[in-house]
Amino acid sequence: MITSYQDALDIIEGLSRFGSRLGLERINRLLLELDNPQDKVPVIHIGGTNGKGSVSSMISSVLINAGYKVGLYTSPHLHSVRERIQIDNKLIDKDSFVKILNEILPFIENLTNKDSDFYLTQFEILTAMAFLYFYRSNVDVIVLEVGLGGRLDATNVVSNPLVSIITNVDWDHMDRLGNTLSLIGKEKAGIIKRGVPVVTGAKGEGLDVIVDTARSLNAPIYILGRDFFVDWYVLSQVGTEVYFRSERKVGEFFSSLKGLYQVDNMAISLMALELLRDKLDISDESVIDGLRDAFWPGRIEIVSKNPVILLDGAHNKGGAEKLSKSISLLFDQKPTLIVGMLRDKDAYGIINAMIPYVKDEIIVTSPKSNRALDPIILGKIVEELGGKPIIVPDVKESVKVGLDLEREFMCIMGSLYTVAEARESILDGVEKD
Repeated sequence: MITSYQDALDIIEGLSRFGSRLGLERINRLLLELDNPQDKVPVIHIGGTNGKGSVSSMISSVLINAGYKVGLYTSPHLHSVRERIQIDNKLIDKDSFVKILNEILPFIENLTNKDSDFYLTQFEILTAMAFLYFYRSNVDVIVLEVGLGGRLDATNVVSNPLVSIITNVDWDHMDRLGNTLSLIGKEKAGIIKRGVPVVTGAKGEGLDVIVDTARSLNAPIYILGRDFFVDWYVLSQVGTEVYFRSERKVGEFFSSLKGLYQVDNMAISLMALELLRDKLDISDESVIDGLRDAFWPGRIEIVSKNPVILLDGAHNKGGAEKLSKSISLLFDQKPTLIVGMLRDKDAYGIINAMIPYVKDEIIVTSPKSNRALDPIILGKIVEELGGKPIIVPDVKESVKVGLDLEREFMCIMGSLYTVAEARESILDGVEKD
């Protein structure tokens, strides 16, 4: 019996040694022991390479404004593992976290006693905890973000979601998902269920696989640029405005979420919400208010105005390209860049996307992760691409160095780990474990 939150946290963090193992057999065995709570609450399932968190935030915010009690499951977290499991924008409290883990542990122990080779990863246990917590809390609907890929992701135990969303297909996690966009798209398309409508902003090879999968499962598919459109958009430092058009709805909408990539994210969210209206009571006012209220930390988040300090968790080439373009559209000057990333990311592609849009001197750092890329190696990439690296291994120290160097505009990016450490050093009152 776990008696404290710290003990629960130690158990969860200790599970990181098992890494990430794709597959549904293990979590299905646990959920069966728990009487399959994932099938007892309606679910909106959201996958894709980039934008999952933003779309999850928008849809969750709209449903909350519509009067629903909404469970939100996302990953990874910035400051506290409890961020991953929320109801109506409130993190699961520490006592509930302990209670739910205590409820699950005997079943895990029983499965382990039956099979000595059986073990669950951190993500699998957190996913099971989320389903059980949401069911016990009587939520009306769950907004469920895919962790990695889709087909073999632990969230893909949901059998009949209200709608499946695949934001896009881009290069990321090639070691797990495949080294072509078709293969990556196949993994993302794995969340499509028979007869369940699909909304996607994917293009090219990735889209082709999604369309083929939807057809094979008789799932109606709605594609950005074919079935719904953004006729124009306006980006600003306070948010994003789009003119959305589909057969179901036409109009102007504003979200406080910022950046070029939010244009597609808003369109995808709006299309999904129109489909959800077939099953849920969602007023025009709740859509307008929900989009306006949506908040997603670490995605073109401005945490200081003097100097301007912008945080963004872009950690692949596609995300970096959208970030760099957004910077050029939102600001009339180049920022000083602070960048730190993980070893398994495309450092060359990310730096290459950023370097034309930032100042020559680039502060290179390293987040506190055993997967972090050596800042010396990252510095060499920066130098090779024409930048002037300043190597500061500690993220919080890199922020201080940046403030000494730059008094107008800084951008911190490359990994959510980097963003989290920087955010904690800049903002007061960040809720941490």
